[in-house]
Amino acid sequence: MEVIVPILTPFNPDGTINREALKTHAHNLLEKGIDLIFLNGTTGLGPALSKEEKKEALKTLSDITDRIIFQVGELNLNHVLELVKFSSDYGVRGIASYSPYYFPRLPEKWLIKYFQTIVSHSSHPVYLYNYPLATGYDISAELLSRSGLELAGVKDTNQDLSHSMKFKSTFPKMKVYNGSDTLAFYSLVSLDGTVASMANCLPTLFVEMKRAISQGDLRKALIHQRLISSMVEMARKYGQLGALYVLTEITQGYSVGKPRPPIFPLDEGEEKELRKEVENFLKGLGVTA
Repeated sequence: MEVIVPILTPFNPDGTINREALKTHAHNLLEKGIDLIFLNGTTGLGPALSKEEKKEALKTLSDITDRIIFQVGELNLNHVLELVKFSSDYGVRGIASYSPYYFPRLPEKWLIKYFQTIVSHSSHPVYLYNYPLATGYDISAELLSRSGLELAGVKDTNQDLSHSMKFKSTFPKMKVYNGSDTLAFYSLVSLDGTVASMANCLPTLFVEMKRAISQGDLRKALIHQRLISSMVEMARKYGQLGALYVLTEITQGYSVGKPRPPIFPLDEGEEKELRKEVENFLKGLGVTA
């Protein structure tokens, strides 16, 4: 049972990666009990990072931890394989990739060949990052079972928990994580864990929820889930990816910079309104993030 954070990518005002802020944030998350860091995921704006920026992010975090799943996916397979080769010099726990996207009606055999190529070139365990809403393709348990692919695990970003559980029943030895913040409790109870973007700003809450579940206190764990879901609702009003930078600064006490367009930062009025709303919420609950 693991809590994995798809870590934010902090940016400087000129749009470059703020390496020191990235290290500070990762160190804080690990100190507070987060199990693994999912690097260059959706929350980290991975699809908008160049291959060189993905490398830079891995170089930066390798200075402080090897508890990393390195996301390498993009549309240029040569770049993907370059990242796979690059990762072989680092002791990461695994690499991950989402499926090709944008191009409609790709044959299933092409989708599978994409992952077969990655597996054949990787010295690390390979994880599937299945995100149908973003990619337009569902690499389901059924499709995976027909492919003959042997993968270490899957991050299934899906609001249908039964879809994620199908991976677990089909591949009992494979690590299966759901990627929805609002299903984190259920993922920790029924799967191998959760990959939760809100753990960037609420790491202690997620770790305490995991602990409560392990101790059999499901009532307490569900209370934590309700608090997390409430924060998700607040963030979504402003654009969750942009709001997460503000939320992390509020709850963790340090800046993680701002997102980079096309994920635009909140404007001054939105940030002020969100800060007031969240601070009042946390103060009223007496919650430590």
